[in-house]
Amino acid sequence: MKPYIVAFCSLILFASVGFSQSLAEKDLYEKLAEGPDRAKALETVLKAPDQFSALILYLGADAAFKEKRLEDSAFLFYAGRLRTQFDKECFPPKGTGGDSPFVVYAALSQQFGSAITPAVMAEPEVLAKVIERVKKWNPKASKEYDPGYEFTERKSENAVHEAVKPNRTEFLSRLGDLSSLLNDAEYFAAFRVVQAYNLPIDDKRRPTQEENEKATETMKRIEKDKGLKGFFSK
Repeated sequence: MKPYIVAFCSLILFASVGFSQSLAEKDLYEKLAEGPDRAKALETVLKAPDQFSALILYLGADAAFKEKRLEDSAFLFYAGRLRTQFDKECFPPKGTGGDSPFVVYAALSQQFGSAITPAVMAEPEVLAKVIERVKKWNPKASKEYDPGYEFTERKSENAVHEAVKPNRTEFLSRLGDLSSLLNDAEYFAAFRVVQAYNLPIDDKRRPTQEENEKATETMKRIEKDKGLKGFFSK
């Protein structure tokens, strides 16, 4: 994501819900967004990713991507998505509708994901490692933790883990299915054709519509045969 987009989204967040981050997170936010200390700030996040807000995890994912650390980038990105769901349940925001901080988080997820997701899906072995890391990760909500926005109440951490468990399980299951499919040689070859058709790269020949349709049918067939949810599963 370009720096001005990050800044724009952050300004919306701060203007709509009020800036309430800790000084430590504010410092990390500034370093991750831009500057010579980005790599050092990234290491700080990676040392304790369960203690930071979704905003920091998303910015960390972007920083790792810029540092060409795809595994770390995808891990922080998916952790950010799970942290978002956890915080939404644990810390119900005062702002609702267009004033909700989760409108901004959704925008950040879409923007960062548009680069990170295709990149990690094109590296099945990396994706498998990412999923194992995410499975072992769980967000924490200590008394000192601040989600970065104004909230109505602070719920029990244990109760919230139980409340979001179905969403987490489904999310990881879907990622696991995609990983299994992408590690199938025939499926992956077809996926790369479809990816190249939809995300053409200037210095490579774009597949024809016929090639794309054939690859799509191959992916659908394998998904059905394996009973796994892939890119074309409902």
